[in-house]
Amino acid sequence: MNDNSFEKLKTAIERCWKVSDFHRNHWHAHDVADGWVPAAPEELTGLPVVTKQDLLDAQTSTPPWGGNLCIDPVDIAQVHLTSGTSGIGRERYACSASDVNVMGESWGPQFDAIGLKPGDVAVFTIPVSFMCAGLSALEGARIHKLVPLATGIASKRMILDFLTDQQAAYLYGIESFLLQLAAEARDAGLAGRFGSHLKGIQSVGSSPYLIDTMREVFGVSVFEVYGCTQAAAKIATTCHLGVESGTVHFHDEHLYIETRDPETGMTVSEGRANIIISTTYREASPVIRYDMKDSIEVVPAGTCSCGDLRPGYKPGSVARMDSMMKIRGMNVWPQAIEQILLSTPGVSEFRGEAVRKEDGSDDLIIRIRPNEATEALDDMTAALTDTIRKQTMVRPRIEIDRSIPDSDGDYKVRRWQDRRKEEAV
Repeated sequence: MNDNSFEKLKTAIERCWKVSDFHRNHWHAHDVADGWVPAAPEELTGLPVVTKQDLLDAQTSTPPWGGNLCIDPVDIAQVHLTSGTSGIGRERYACSASDVNVMGESWGPQFDAIGLKPGDVAVFTIPVSFMCAGLSALEGARIHKLVPLATGIASKRMILDFLTDQQAAYLYGIESFLLQLAAEARDAGLAGRFGSHLKGIQSVGSSPYLIDTMREVFGVSVFEVYGCTQAAAKIATTCHLGVESGTVHFHDEHLYIETRDPETGMTVSEGRANIIISTTYREASPVIRYDMKDSIEVVPAGTCSCGDLRPGYKPGSVARMDSMMKIRGMNVWPQAIEQILLSTPGVSEFRGEAVRKEDGSDDLIIRIRPNEATEALDDMTAALTDTIRKQTMVRPRIEIDRSIPDSDGDYKVRRWQDRRKEEAV
């Protein structure tokens, strides 16, 4: 991060000492001297990280804001809740009018990278709800003068019709829903017929299969976005090269971003790292050193051929630090299995769970909902079993379950559960 970004962070920390009971109490509980502000980036570790549980505990003991409402309540312009898909509750964040404006402005680098212009039609399939994602996208469209079509996860055929009838330039959605749209387009004979008006597809996540499928069906590149309710503003977006050959570059205009080794806490400028964010703009609900619990593959500053000198991460590399499951002695990362499943044309949705059998051994169960047109289910499940076994060294038990619902546009849908933890309670 640049020097200006760190100076903004120092100002935000000073403000939190004065107006945020949550941060002041949190820092005091970790023996930070009253009013202490780091003088240089290397001193940042003198402030403890904030976790989701810290915020939830504070909001439970001091509802509704946990001591972290730093404006007059009459000045609250929006309220955002996290998705709660981690299974431990939803955090609440207030936004001032200025916060909402910054949230929308932060879309600018991505819209510019895709080549969007005022008046371009933008199709947003992320539902507009209490979560930041949908509200943020619409605010971005308003500020940058796009024409928004907020379809949510309405009829897939209707969305495809919008893309053609409205000459849409942009499509935004989560990976699984975009793949469902592509399957619908294939079934309707529309693959390759979306014309030159579509400039790019924005995705939350970007597996190799998604990249290839979007290019084949819609004829455009995929651009990856990374954000969270805690930040509100975009944390990182893809440069104009797209995810095929570009980098998801960090935004430091409104945030201070740390990439650190999860074990040593040392700063990482290249390779696998944990990500910690601090807001330098939020008036209503500031966040200082929030541990995202996300692991990314850091790309060093100045190495992307797009010419953007900011650091970033390798597209498709985001993984939950706390999602790894040890099954039969092997480290199993759900993200690796998810990419296999989402890249299988016959799989529409899935759910996975680790369970403990009566004999005390572990079992990995994956339930899949096949596409309606999928045939030879036994062959497909056998192939998936073999592929996952080779990838993870664990042989899963795959079951067909046609009752699994769509993700409903939730980019953090909870597809994985470790039932062994529930049984131990």
